[in-house]
Amino acid sequence: MMITINEDNLFAVIIKGSLGLLVFLTITGWALFSEKMALGAMAGGCLAIINFFWIRNVLQRVLGQLPAKATMYAQFRYIARLTVTGVAIYFIIISGWFSIAGLFVGLSVIVLNIIALSLYSALRAGG
Repeated sequence: MMITINEDNLFAVIIKGSLGLLVFLTITGWALFSEKMALGAMAGGCLAIINFFWIRNVLQRVLGQLPAKATMYAQFRYIARLTVTGVAIYFIIISGWFSIAGLFVGLSVIVLNIIALSLYSALRAGG
C-alpha cells in the first residue's frame, strides 16, 4: 500500500519517519557501539524533533498575526529556541552520559528524513 504524501500529511510523515529513524539509530547504536552512543542518538533525536515541533508552532502563529507583531514574535521565539537548545546540548555534553558522536547523529534525524523524503518524491515523480 502506497501512502500519498501531500501538504496535508507532510508534517505527520516527517515526524513518523523521524521517530522510526530515531528508534533505529538508538537500537543500532546500542547493539553495535555502546550505551552512551545509544543515549546520545536518542537525546539528539529528541532535541531535533522537539525543535521541529517548536519551529512549526512558531510559524503557524506568525502567519496568523499582524505583520508588525509577527516580526518581533518570530525573533523572540528564534532566540528563545536557540538558547534553550544550546543550554540543553551543553548539559548533555558535560553530563558524560552521552556520546557526542551519537548526539550529532541524533540531531540529524530530521535532516536525514527530509533528504530521504525528497529523494523518494523525486524518484516517484520520475525525476
